[in-house]
Amino acid sequence: MPFRSTDEAPGIAVPTDPLARFDELLKALDGGRGWMQDKVAVRLAAITLLVTPGDANRLAAVARSASAVLAERLGWFSGVDESVRLVIAAQLIKSGEHPDAFVDELARVRELLRAEGLRRAGVHEVLAVLVLRRLVGEIEASHVARFHQIYEAMKSHHWWLTGPEDYPACAMLVGRPEEPAAIGDGTDAIYRALHERAGLWRGDPLQTAANILFLSGVEAPLIAERFINLIEAFRAIGAKIGASEYDEIAVLSFLAQPPAAIVASVRELQVGLRERLRWLGERDALSLGAGLAFVRLVGNDGTLGTLADAKLLLDMQTIVTARQAASAATTAAIVST
Repeated sequence: MPFRSTDEAPGIAVPTDPLARFDELLKALDGGRGWMQDKVAVRLAAITLLVTPGDANRLAAVARSASAVLAERLGWFSGVDESVRLVIAAQLIKSGEHPDAFVDELARVRELLRAEGLRRAGVHEVLAVLVLRRLVGEIEASHVARFHQIYEAMKSHHWWLTGPEDYPACAMLVGRPEEPAAIGDGTDAIYRALHERAGLWRGDPLQTAANILFLSGVEAPLIAERFINLIEAFRAIGAKIGASEYDEIAVLSFLAQPPAAIVASVRELQVGLRERLRWLGERDALSLGAGLAFVRLVGNDGTLGTLADAKLLLDMQTIVTARQAASAATTAAIVST
């Protein structure tokens, strides 16, 4: 099936029942899942397409077609495996962009990244370009320079944490109006506020949450309070909130609604998901429930919709990290025999 025409307006259609639409898309996408492809990736692709109008089976077929184009163009050495390709393909469908056009842009921007002196970052670099593409349209040298400055500003505060895996978050922050140094100071202020006021563990998940929260433009003490109140509201109903849930809580912190109402919406959807997907674990159900609740509560707010896109790109890194850990474990096992 040919990829969606770039002349088509991608459009947004917020479903009245996000859970039913998710179920419809999930079944359509899962029908073509390869044996090497994570179920997590299929779920992320379904959430990505949640607000994209059209027949679910057609969207699934177009996503598979776009993923195949990416596989041919990117090759084995890009670091983008089958699972991540599918979610990238879903993002491109949502924005109405042809995969060939994206790969061409990726090649051009990679030259700008190298000219700026930035190290190669495999799949993280691909995700960063995808974020920038969604954020600024045509990526220019000035955007790449700002991206680099933000990366260095973050590294000045957390040199031991900041690395290529932070490229997508730095790309998200390019759209903020503050100077790069102020962005570095601001994300660090949120990081410290969360650690000091809530006793949250330092590390990569907390830094990612702080980066997301900075996008709100809200002062560190206030946005940290929203984040902490949400964690407390989830824990009050017995939810287990650990470091792996920090990014979900960060995204939900953008919603100017009472924590109890946000948590109730997530829990309702979480229960519905586990009824449909019996094999779904509690943490995965919480993550998916948070994504569906965000779509339900945001509605047609384009600004927050962009944040949801960015969050999905960060979710892709969960797949990447899991694959890298599995590969490292396999290599270690081979070496030790």
